[in-house]
Amino acid sequence: MSGREMKFPPDGSVLRQVRAKVRELAASLGAEESVCDNLALVVDELVNNAIEHGAGYRKLGDDLSVRIESRGERLEIEFFDPEMPEDQVQELATALAETSNGMPSLDSERGRGLFLLTVYLKGLLAEMAPNGGLRLVGHILCK
Repeated sequence: MSGREMKFPPDGSVLRQVRAKVRELAASLGAEESVCDNLALVVDELVNNAIEHGAGYRKLGDDLSVRIESRGERLEIEFFDPEMPEDQVQELATALAETSNGMPSLDSERGRGLFLLTVYLKGLLAEMAPNGGLRLVGHILCK
């Protein structure tokens, strides 16, 4: 098992660099080019959501982080938002469970990004991280 963790500020100006690093890391772990692109899209969505929805609770500006590890034929991804309050983590977990039942209404202001995540990631789980905040995990096949 091998992998790496990236930490970065909750700021949209880093998105281009984060996407490039995710592609590079996924490729170094044996992922096909299309998988690298899909994983970069997933991380972009996670980071954008953390910035947009975190504006109301983010006080310290703690770094967000993404960890990608190779586990045989798949890559496991862990995303951490250390400042997300427990009630919002629970709300996200509930919304994720509801989204896994199918595409949300196009009139809904929430859920489309979560649906996108479920298209690309399997085994998706949102929970409280051991030290607080959001821990979101899932995996994608390398090929």
